[in-house]
Amino acid sequence: MLDRVPTPRTVHAPWMAVLLLSVLASTSRAQTIEITPVAGYRIGGGNVNTNAQGEFEPGDGFEVDDSFSFGLHVAWLLTDAQLELIYARQDTRRREDEVGSLPAHDVAIESCQVGATWSFRDESARVRPLVGAAIGLTRLLPNATALSDETHFSFSLGVGTRVRLTRSVGLRLESRWFATVLGNGDDQYSGPGPVGPGTSQLLSQVDLRAGLSLRF
Repeated sequence: MLDRVPTPRTVHAPWMAVLLLSVLASTSRAQTIEITPVAGYRIGGGNVNTNAQGEFEPGDGFEVDDSFSFGLHVAWLLTDAQLELIYARQDTRRREDEVGSLPAHDVAIESCQVGATWSFRDESARVRPLVGAAIGLTRLLPNATALSDETHFSFSLGVGTRVRLTRSVGLRLESRWFATVLGNGDDQYSGPGPVGPGTSQLLSQVDLRAGLSLRF
């Protein structure tokens, strides 16, 4: 059982990572930095389980409301591919457990991930489809005195489109699936699903988002 004492909620990792990426990019003249603030609406938030065989099945005990989200992509462009850092946050509310004793409470879901995105069609094309994947950490920040913050491994998959407006300005439209790997019933955010070797639970959400991209 985790310590119930609330922990500080300052997050320095995303900004340190942004600085590191900027330094790396400045070492090569052929690369370009792209910064994209994004805003969206995140849906889902139900819990699913994976059993020892890796098969998905319904879970209970964790569900959050749909709500608005925001974030930032900082990318290092490499022709058709790019390395990128992703920061995303959703301020939402956890519903009361159907099974368990935790009351409803506000909770922030904050992710910092590193990944890659691939764009299709020629660089000069006005519209370019894209796909991407990333891995990192997600923090669950409950606004409840009896609960403490938690950090879990997470990953995301995205599909979308880039729309070039000018040489240095464009739009990014994307649907991204965020999956946060919770424990197997041994912490405050894990439901009563199957417990045993190889089992885990996922917080599964889809973020529909759009952003304005600026290249430097």
